[in-house]
Amino acid sequence: TACEVAIKMSLQYWQQSGEPQRSMFVGIERGYHGDTIGTMSLGGVAGFHGAFSQLMFPAHRLPSPYCYRCPVESTPERCAIDCAEPFARLLEEKGETIAGIIIEPLIQAAGGMIVYPAAYLERIATLAGEHGIHLIFDEVATGFGRTGRMFALDHIGICPDFLCLSKGLTAGTLPMAATMTTETIYQAFYADYRENKTFYHGHTFTGNPLAAAAALGSLQVFAEEDPFALLADTVPHLQHAMQRFARLPWVGDLRCIGTIAALELVRDKRTKEPFSFAERIGWRIYLEGLEHGLILRPLGNVVYLWLPLSTTCQEIDTICERMWRVLNRPELFEGQE
Repeated sequence: TACEVAIKMSLQYWQQSGEPQRSMFVGIERGYHGDTIGTMSLGGVAGFHGAFSQLMFPAHRLPSPYCYRCPVESTPERCAIDCAEPFARLLEEKGETIAGIIIEPLIQAAGGMIVYPAAYLERIATLAGEHGIHLIFDEVATGFGRTGRMFALDHIGICPDFLCLSKGLTAGTLPMAATMTTETIYQAFYADYRENKTFYHGHTFTGNPLAAAAALGSLQVFAEEDPFALLADTVPHLQHAMQRFARLPWVGDLRCIGTIAALELVRDKRTKEPFSFAERIGWRIYLEGLEHGLILRPLGNVVYLWLPLSTTCQEIDTICERMWRVLNRPELFEGQE
């Protein structure tokens, strides 16, 4: 909902600012922003939204900054953020028709826990600023400490035109979302009643007092308990604990940021050949995890940890040890076709 509001506000802003030709939006392959019509139109995970393609509006889509499977076939050693150049070319050709770009900062979550370089995000933000289009950060998943800082944008010091928040806002206890924007955009909707510039797309449960109380309680915990003091120890501890998984022959890539750690599983480590959908590797891992007291929820061939900010180093050791027992089993991965 937060992302849908940002998309609609951006479009209405340009209409009310005398640039109605700015009606196109840009999304990223493997991006995920929700399941409303607008967010599906800008999402990049066909498995989630492909069945509803006839309902979606046209949009531009850029390659995912998927370092392990680099869209420009580069390597970390010689990476020059060339995967952002399609955006530069698009803006040169059609920049005057584009209203905004939406992106999950630093990690594409539902698209495969793809952690990408901050330099890519900086390049996208710079290009958007140069062409005057709206930069929409979807921090529904990354906000409230998941990447090691309050928001992913804090890693790079960029202020977007829209910031979409949810989930961690109430610590996941109740559904609530917030769409934040700049004073400039706000003023485009602030006028005499007769001008009819109001943003009419409210929702029945807007301002739900119980959800608002949960959000205030969550924010109070951040203010009083300072969970980031704990993260100074737990984040490097998690990254160190995950290193041994990279040695497994079926782990092609290890990706970590903040309290998130992900493993991409492959049939062949040399060629990066993935396991087929029919092999249901994720389902096998889920069942095996239950036997060890773990609830793992793989995304296809990606197994990940998405740990609460309160997780201690001792708990990380316990979780990683149990996860090792699950994944260090050749019979789960061999001869499945």
